[in-house]
Amino acid sequence: MSLLSFFGSKKSYITSGLLDDMTDIHCHILPDVDDGVSEYEEAVDSLHWLKSKGVSRMYLTPHVMSDFSENTSGYLSEKFDFFVKRLENDGIGDIPDLRLGAEYMLEAAFEKQKAEGLLTYADHHVLIETSYIMPPVGFLSLLEELMESGYSPVLAHPERYTYMDMDDYKALKGQGIKFQLNFLSMTGAYGPFARKKAIQLLKEDFYDYTGSDFHYLARHKDAFSAEMLTPKQISRLQILFRNNRKLWETDE
Repeated sequence: MSLLSFFGSKKSYITSGLLDDMTDIHCHILPDVDDGVSEYEEAVDSLHWLKSKGVSRMYLTPHVMSDFSENTSGYLSEKFDFFVKRLENDGIGDIPDLRLGAEYMLEAAFEKQKAEGLLTYADHHVLIETSYIMPPVGFLSLLEELMESGYSPVLAHPERYTYMDMDDYKALKGQGIKFQLNFLSMTGAYGPFARKKAIQLLKEDFYDYTGSDFHYLARHKDAFSAEMLTPKQISRLQILFRNNRKLWETDE
């Protein structure tokens, strides 16, 4: 195979077909609640664009953390209901189907949020994250307690945690923690460190689900078109996207 044909074999998320009828389980498109989309019109434009690329279903997963103290499950449910109703009243069509989830930071306030009730996928899967540079105090104990309470933790973007190495990932998987790939990490959207780790974790079948972690269109648009995916990576990613769809269907 020539070098030209080798490099030409790489595809983007758009040209690979991975986005066709896709379910996204991680995004920040619910407007004016966190560091994602801030305006209603921007949210509509983003949803139209994603639908045009094949995305059919999305969980909106706002950050729940001390930086956004208003974001309780009740408050976010109200904001989501208001958003969906406004879309309906405005006759906005040709967008993905929407459901509400959340991305929880494991920090001191998490126990209070848990006591109030967590926003989940399929009743018990809960999307969690930590600081990128250090684990929370009692990290493993927090995870154990969460599982003992009947939840199945899904760790968002493990490739982005600089304090984790392969032994940490193996220990977490051994504990039963699910991993969610930020699929745009594969294109370098979060830097070379995250890309390298994402490629390795995908190759070794550590991931269970995947999501865009979409915050706003200008930030992510080019990454969807970056032709950096090999056939083997596309094959592995297809499994994750199928798992996303199964998660959505379990929620029905």
